[in-house]
Amino acid sequence: MDEDRTPESAWRHSWWRRSARSLWRSADDHADGGLKPLGLWLTADTVVIAHADRLQAFRATTGEPLWTWRPPGRQTVALVSPDLDDGAVVVLHCDDGRRDAKRVGLTWLAVDTGEVVRRRKQDAALLGHIPAKVTLGGGLLATAGESWKDWETRPVMRALDLRTGEIRWKHDLTDPGLESVSVISAQPFVATLRTRARRTRAEHRLLVLDDDGTDGVTLAPPDGYERFGERIAVTGDVLVVGLVPRDRTELDRGNRLGAYSLSTGAFLWEWHGEETYQDTHLAHQGRLLVVHEYGGRLSVLDPADGRTVARRKLRGTAFESLVAASGDLVAVACEAGDYSHGLRVFRWR
Repeated sequence: MDEDRTPESAWRHSWWRRSARSLWRSADDHADGGLKPLGLWLTADTVVIAHADRLQAFRATTGEPLWTWRPPGRQTVALVSPDLDDGAVVVLHCDDGRRDAKRVGLTWLAVDTGEVVRRRKQDAALLGHIPAKVTLGGGLLATAGESWKDWETRPVMRALDLRTGEIRWKHDLTDPGLESVSVISAQPFVATLRTRARRTRAEHRLLVLDDDGTDGVTLAPPDGYERFGERIAVTGDVLVVGLVPRDRTELDRGNRLGAYSLSTGAFLWEWHGEETYQDTHLAHQGRLLVVHEYGGRLSVLDPADGRTVARRKLRGTAFESLVAASGDLVAVACEAGDYSHGLRVFRWR
């Protein structure tokens, strides 16, 4: 996405708390049994949503069905890349009934037409347990596993070229107190580290590596927080991630976001909207979009200081939502159920 800084004139005072214009929403569909979608992409013309058994595309502004793709044979979609690779959605698919599968499939689908533009097989031996130890993005296949039996060996972090499968770099973890590692972003490469408990609590960190796999920065939760969430957003030098408080009663007061400098690791600011729940955040055009209130509100933040520069109401409800943005369009997806709406698209500016 283009993340050039949006001028202040784009956020007129008259738009404060205005409802975003609802363009369309999908019909309620319970066929997925309440499972959360795996991915969401949005361009000016097309919105694509990924489920375990299929990818579906719609006209972005009208909801007109465009194409559907299903993984071959009895395979299922295990992972998708959050970004587009030269205009294509990248899907990793495999037989989820075989934890010891020797190979997995990678398929590139043109976002506008669903045409298969590239496909290849990937040796699964380097990946670790899918999907827990693997993620895609930025042309990389990132892993913190040694094999599908990686709980028996020490975690090794790798970045593989998504198109060729060649290892770009390898990073060994040397901390003897390390208990578990999970990669939550491939580009930038971000991993969650959990180290052996000191005194009464285990310690959680985020490790951010440079493009060549060398040490970048290690981020620690601020005072009063136990660990990080599983979603990050990066714009410029700022990384934004969810914060989980140590005091469980604080969870009833809403979610929090924290921002860090990628160059120094310094904690920059904390955002705590009033009664915010189910936050989903992403970087877009130099700003930070936060969908919260169970998918019912959108807040636009300045990543430099966490200042809220605009708010919108979003008609409908979403639990554990996915969000994508393109220009003045925003799409919100979640599992379709009795109290939620599977896919909604708005014009928010």
